Amino acid sequence: MNNYLIVATDNRSYLDLKNVVLELKSKNLPYFFLYNNSPHRLDPSSSLQSYSYDTNVEFKSKKYLSQTLGLQLPFKPTVLLITNENWNPEKGILWEFKQWGCFIGCIENSSWIHSSIKTKLELASRKSFPSNCIDVFFDHSKWCLETKREAGWWNQKSIITGNPRYDNLNFNTSNKDIIIVYGSMEIEHHSKILTIYKELIKKYPSWEIYYKPHPNEINEFPNDFNQINVLTSNNFLQILEKSKHNIGIFGSVMYYPLAMGKNVVILNQSLVGVEDELNIENFKGHEFNFWKNILNFSDFSDFKSFISKDFINKTIKRNQILENHLKENLVFYDSNHTFMEKYSNNTPVLKYYTEFNDNKSSKRIINYIENE
Repeated sequence: MNNYLIVATDNRSYLDLKNVVLELKSKNLPYFFLYNNSPHRLDPSSSLQSYSYDTNVEFKSKKYLSQTLGLQLPFKPTVLLITNENWNPEKGILWEFKQWGCFIGCIENSSWIHSSIKTKLELASRKSFPSNCIDVFFDHSKWCLETKREAGWWNQKSIITGNPRYDNLNFNTSNKDIIIVYGSMEIEHHSKILTIYKELIKKYPSWEIYYKPHPNEINEFPNDFNQINVLTSNNFLQILEKSKHNIGIFGSVMYYPLAMGKNVVILNQSLVGVEDELNIENFKGHEFNFWKNILNFSDFSDFKSFISKDFINKTIKRNQILENHLKENLVFYDSNHTFMEKYSNNTPVLKYYTEFNDNKSSKRIINYIENE
């Protein structure tokens, strides 16, 4: 039997990990869950007052002081579970507990559905120290893991469990004249999706039409949201349950309307600039300078060699396979707004987000660790 320490430094991490904690509780396995439920990532060593905890272990006279958490634990953990492993404070936390001798598991926090040049860059950065000390990554689906492997991910460090965030979801749905348009923080997509939103506002004045921004989108483009009906995370699920059409790129946020049986309308790659993410010339300037400092490229030629034409060509083909499968099941946005008369077939594409879709992802994670 293991002693489990689970740390969530923001609300997104909390949602990724909370069902795993519920599984530990149901199995009566010793755990200590330290979590921050605010949207902003906070370091517990300096902001412990913003954290809460849950545990099924009594504090006794012997306690174990963690420097990176800024508190004493009721036991010496043998397993650390985290997500967001490539950011601080997670980096410092995982390195401290690796030195304690912990087995470290990371719940994947991204859905690697579409692939791009940034996919390869981000995964390369995630293989650096101390993230390379993680023992196992729990991945969502075969497709997502293969996306990672094609971009250079480790073959031996991942297992497919499904996404524990989607365990135990319950919805109370209806269909009202509501459209939700999903934004993106990527500069290649942002303005084009916002233009689509504004076109819909003009054409359908009697409908409630919302714009659901990416969490970082308002920070990246603060002047673009005047007179925009922004849907916040606080009331997102409430409005979504009542919505009829959901329009956006096929990314992680689209799981919820798919699972609710909503009409899911996909923005194809060429329409919103997804294809531009595979044009290496677009990375000259700011993007290259950013990644040069992280991955130590000597010049742009070195950068191009790392990405490689072979990777770009394979990725273009793979993304097209994905889009063709989506076209068989979902509705694609067009200028004639034919989505108003069509309806998507959602079930076959849920496997991209969570392989098994059976509410047992958390169970697989804990069973794997206990039987390891």
